[in-house]
Amino acid sequence: MMKYWIITFFSTICICLHAQTIADVQALARAGEFEKVLSASEQILQASTKKTLTKNRLALYPCMGKAYYQLYRFERSAEILTQYVELLKSENPVAETTSVTTLIERAKRAARMLSRCENIQIIDSVLIDKKRFLDAYRLSGESGFLSQHSETVSYENPLHDKRYFSEMQADSVFRIVSEIRLQNEWTDQRSLSLASDSLANDNFPFVMPDGLTLYFASNRTSSIGGYDLYVTRYNLNNDTWLAPNQLGMPFNSLANDYLMAIDETHHIGYFATDRGQAANKVIVYTFIPNEEFTAIETDDEQLLIRRAQITAIRDTWQADNNYAQQLKQLQHDIQSEQHTTQENFSFVINDRLVYASLMDFKNDAAMQTFVKSQEINRQIQQLEPELTQLRKDYFSADDTQKSSLRPKILSAEENLTTLRRQYEIFTKSARNAENKFLTRQAIN
Repeated sequence: MMKYWIITFFSTICICLHAQTIADVQALARAGEFEKVLSASEQILQASTKKTLTKNRLALYPCMGKAYYQLYRFERSAEILTQYVELLKSENPVAETTSVTTLIERAKRAARMLSRCENIQIIDSVLIDKKRFLDAYRLSGESGFLSQHSETVSYENPLHDKRYFSEMQADSVFRIVSEIRLQNEWTDQRSLSLASDSLANDNFPFVMPDGLTLYFASNRTSSIGGYDLYVTRYNLNNDTWLAPNQLGMPFNSLANDYLMAIDETHHIGYFATDRGQAANKVIVYTFIPNEEFTAIETDDEQLLIRRAQITAIRDTWQADNNYAQQLKQLQHDIQSEQHTTQENFSFVINDRLVYASLMDFKNDAAMQTFVKSQEINRQIQQLEPELTQLRKDYFSADDTQKSSLRPKILSAEENLTTLRRQYEIFTKSARNAENKFLTRQAIN
C-alpha cells in the first residue's frame, strides 16, 4: 500500500513539474529564447509519461513551431505544426485549425524562399534612426527623388512631373497613389489598384527610370513577417499593374523590410530592414544588383540561413573584389554630383541679390526647389549632345536606319522639351519662394 502511495505521489509531482516547465517554455518563446525553447521542449517530451504525452505535445508544439520558424528552420516548423494539427484532430475531429494551417503555409513559403536565397553582394550597412533612414539612400538625379512624410515615403521621378506615395484610405489602410504635375500643381490623383488583401497596407514606393517597374512594401498575407518587399510592372496594353511578385531572401525576412531602391547610374541598390534591431532603428543595406537572378548553390542549410539573415556582409563578398574601393568610388561620385549642384552657379534672386552657393539661401523650401532645378539642368546638359548626335546619325543614315532612329529622336525631343519647361517652373518657384521669405523677414 505504501509502495502504491509513493508511486502515485511522485507521478503527481512529475505532472505538476511538467506543467510548470511548459509554462516556462511558453515564457521562453515570448522572450525570444528560441534555442532554449527547443531544448526544454525535447526534454519535457522525452520525460513525459504516456498519460501526459498528448497533453504536453498539445501545449508545446505551437512554441516549437514558432521557435523553428524564428530560427529559419522553416521545413521543421511546418512539420511540427502539421503534427500539432493531427494531434488536435485526434482529440477533437471538429477542432478549428485554420490559424495553424495559415502558419504552416507561411513556413512552407519561407522554406521555398530560403532554398532560393539570392547570391548578392552587400557592400555596406548603415544603422540609423527610422525617422531619418532616407539619409542613407544616396541616389543620383537620374534615379528620382525620395522624401519622408511621417509613416510614408514619396517618390518623385527625375522629370519632377509624376510622384507616387502611400495614402490612408477610407477603410483605414494605406494604398499607393500617383499624381502628375501640371503648371506646378499636383493633380489627377489615381490609385494604382494593386491586387492585394482588403486589410493589407501598401507603402514605400520606388519606381525605376523606365516608369513601368514599381517596388513597394506590404504586409499582405503572403508576407513571411511584417512588411515584405514586392515588385510589379505596368502593362501598357491594358493600363493596369500586374499582380505583384514577392521578392525573396535576403531582401525579405521575418521582420519589416521596405523601400527597395535601385540606382542604375551607379549600379547600386538599397533596402531597409529592422531585423534584429531595437525599436525605432533600422539598417539600410547597400548592395550590387544582379543582372540576372542568381541563387546561392549549396547543400549547407546553416550557410543558407546565415546568408538569408545577413549575419555578416563579408559573407556575401566574392574573392578578389575590392568592395572597399568600390564603395569609396561610389561615395566620391555622389559627392562630386552634390558639389556640382552646390557650387559654380549664379542664380539671380532679385535686382539686388545674386546667389552663388546653397548656403546663400535663407529659405529651405526655396533651396530644395533650386536643387531640383539644378538636377533638371544637369539632365538637359546630358540630353542635348545626345540629341545632336542622333540628328547627325539620322542625316547620314539609310532608310532602314532612319526608321529606327526616328522614334529615338522624337522621344529625346519630347523629353528635352519637358525638362526645359520643368527647369523654368522650378527656377521661378525657387526665386519666388526665396523672395517671399526675404520680404516676410524684412517686415518682421
